[in-house]
Amino acid sequence: MQYPLSHTIYATIGKISVAIIIGIVILLFLTLILGYILVKKQKLILPSVLLFSIDTFYLQIKSLARRFGIAEKTVDQIGIEVRNGLNKESFSSIDARDRILVVPQCLRHEKCPARLDSMEGVTCKGCGMCDIKELKKEAERLGYRFYIVPGGTFVERIIKRVRPRAALGVACHRDLYAGMHRISRAECAVQGVPLIRDGCIHTEVDIKELLRKMRAGIEDTVEEIEKGCSPDEIPKTG
Repeated sequence: MQYPLSHTIYATIGKISVAIIIGIVILLFLTLILGYILVKKQKLILPSVLLFSIDTFYLQIKSLARRFGIAEKTVDQIGIEVRNGLNKESFSSIDARDRILVVPQCLRHEKCPARLDSMEGVTCKGCGMCDIKELKKEAERLGYRFYIVPGGTFVERIIKRVRPRAALGVACHRDLYAGMHRISRAECAVQGVPLIRDGCIHTEVDIKELLRKMRAGIEDTVEEIEKGCSPDEIPKTG
């Protein structure tokens, strides 16, 4: 029996659509599997595929993760670590004077006396009640431009105004993934360190990891950092 041409076309379109849907489902599962390997074993496999999948099907992957009892921030963590891996060499090759370090204002002490500047963000007064004083001191010593920001839109304004070639950011997993995604479009080599305790106040970042990334391509201080030295205790070079 010969079917009309229109029927054949619709049948072909249907088969193609089913094949595409199956392909997407397989890609989502593959992303979770490769992401698990990355997070648990620190082994980056098919980074370009991972990044494409997460950037394109971000909400769908989060929904799939929830169904399997996987924390949503794990998806953000995968995206962060993939971008860190892909940008590591280019970030390290860029002069510190062309880099910026951006930290969230939630790292401040609740009694912080600093005020928000519409252009520069929160201007640290060096009171010493939180880690930001030492981070700012170390960033400036290395040559970074340092910013304390109230949110992601402020970061975008800084990127447009300053036009850095590299950016190192600190934020909660969700905001950090989103920020790295947006900033990478501006041909800026990005690196990120997620908060190990997030929220509106009393947040915390892994200082050792942040220092390690700050010094990438500038100073070899891994051993000193791993010994638990504070920024002031680490031998200076240059």
